[in-house]
Amino acid sequence: MPAEIIKPDKLVIIITDDRRATRHMIRNILEPEGYHLLEAENGREALDLYNSSQPDLVLLDIIMPVMDGLEACTRLKQLPGGNHVPVLMFTGYNEGNEVEKAFQAGASDFINKPLNPEELRHRVNRLLYLRKLEMQRQAAEAKLQSSYAAIQSLSRKVLNAYEEERVRLARELHDEVGMALTTLKLNLQLLNKDLSDKGIAHEERLASSIDYANNLLSAIRSKAVFLRPPSLDELGLVAVVDNMVKELARHTNMRAELQLNGKYKKLPVEIETALYRCIQEALTNVARHASATNVSVKLDCNSQDVLVRITDDGIGFDSHGGSDTGKHLGLQGMKERVALLSGEIAINSSPGKGTEIQITIPLDWYGDGTR
Repeated sequence: MPAEIIKPDKLVIIITDDRRATRHMIRNILEPEGYHLLEAENGREALDLYNSSQPDLVLLDIIMPVMDGLEACTRLKQLPGGNHVPVLMFTGYNEGNEVEKAFQAGASDFINKPLNPEELRHRVNRLLYLRKLEMQRQAAEAKLQSSYAAIQSLSRKVLNAYEEERVRLARELHDEVGMALTTLKLNLQLLNKDLSDKGIAHEERLASSIDYANNLLSAIRSKAVFLRPPSLDELGLVAVVDNMVKELARHTNMRAELQLNGKYKKLPVEIETALYRCIQEALTNVARHASATNVSVKLDCNSQDVLVRITDDGIGFDSHGGSDTGKHLGLQGMKERVALLSGEIAINSSPGKGTEIQITIPLDWYGDGTR
């Protein structure tokens, strides 16, 4: 395991030239500026110093033995972080296209020999200033990404808490309220029998009350299933969607089908819940607004991602004409759910040409919670 690199507080510059006199001259010019200066006799030594010192700037002579400056610069740019480290190249050989070759190799700037102290100082200070700006940009970007990841993680927790509350409410509706209504219904039935046996004519009113309790019980159970279908936890997404599609076909005049592609497996609860809500919202919209005759739900799962495509041949709408948040709250909710899982959603529709909704959720980042 390589030793940890300890970076000094001063900005680090590698001076690379095969002539000791030139290195000494450059040191005398730059040392008063307070830089931490390292020296290398050729490109190979410069690369070794780069790996051990993480410099902020590299000065490279073009003509050197062992490894010249052009090759060293090319290799340096391929090293980790090397693309962000500025390189100032110089040479006293001016009979070819050295400047063009230097910039092709990745140099940030070029200066001719003999070196002018003021010009060298100016070029070095300018490159280091740009280096500082680049480091600040990288730090700000890393902080922004960290903040975004934290917000996304918190949003997932809020969404999960919301789903857990729906589960709790569904259970209470189904178990507690449902049981109370069942008991009420049985008591009314018993009371109706007792009154009938005694010849008391209250059958019509009691029968109406029993029907009312029975309808209310069915409605509550239906709401509980809508909040959180028990089969989503027990049987998984495919079974729930299959039942949803069959129910849609049963209660409408539409031809609805579910198509499965790839090897489907049990997905993390966050993904299955999000896809269930999106498919539920899409099919509800089709039933209420689309006036469609055919609707298809395709589910494709592989090791990298899961893809859902919902299509209908209904009246469609203008999906590119701007979002009316009041009119399309359901679609906006779908987009937010998918975005929280680092997924993508595409909604394509136009008047008279039906609607297609495609959702892709990546799977490669699940396990540690990050991609």
